[in-house]
Amino acid sequence: MRKLSFIVWSVWSLSSAMAQTPDLPVNRIVVLGDAELELPADQIRVNVTLQYSDPTDARKAYTAHQAAEKRLVKLLKEYQIEEKDIRYTLLQVHKNENNSYPSGERKQEIVTLQQIIFELKKPERYPDLQLALISAGFNGFQATYRSTKQEESKNSVLEKAVEVARAKAVVMAKAAGRTLGAVLSVRDTEETDPVLQRRFGGEMDLQSVRVGYGGNLLDIPQTIRIPAQVKVTFELK
Repeated sequence: MRKLSFIVWSVWSLSSAMAQTPDLPVNRIVVLGDAELELPADQIRVNVTLQYSDPTDARKAYTAHQAAEKRLVKLLKEYQIEEKDIRYTLLQVHKNENNSYPSGERKQEIVTLQQIIFELKKPERYPDLQLALISAGFNGFQATYRSTKQEESKNSVLEKAVEVARAKAVVMAKAAGRTLGAVLSVRDTEETDPVLQRRFGGEMDLQSVRVGYGGNLLDIPQTIRIPAQVKVTFELK
């Protein structure tokens, strides 16, 4: 009797689950849409790393770090970097093992670490800024091209990616003898397929700055490529 009750309950549960699934996979089609926009690179983002150390005294490392901060702030003012274009991480002080001694001996030292990021709105001034940073003792810095229109262009490239997905879906539906219906969902592949998005984004990063030919590289217009990839689910009729 108990076995019979279990079978009846299982059949009832399966029937209920099927009744609660009105949209079957056969009535849907999922398509990926890729798009990109090219924007003029009109500024340079500079990332400066401040790192100072002392074998035993944390205060000495901290004092050296503060002195470097003042030199950097003075330099940023000279190049008219606005406060709203400057960001920084909190200063970190920690113990670190240093094994770079000639004897191979591992010794602890006190190390400070901080990142300062700012936007240089006049790319033509970057060579002078680079020399000024080195002259002021800042050897740890990196720079990349940026566009002031990057943030506002993200919605546009997403819209373009959805349009590409719709065009692909129309062709696929027609080939299958079906009619494309309404959009059921639109999602960024970064949310649904992180591995796919990382691969897609990595390929685009390699081509993010396009270089042409000329005597002075800084005189050659640069473009930033903004990629987007979406996963769109359409209804099939």
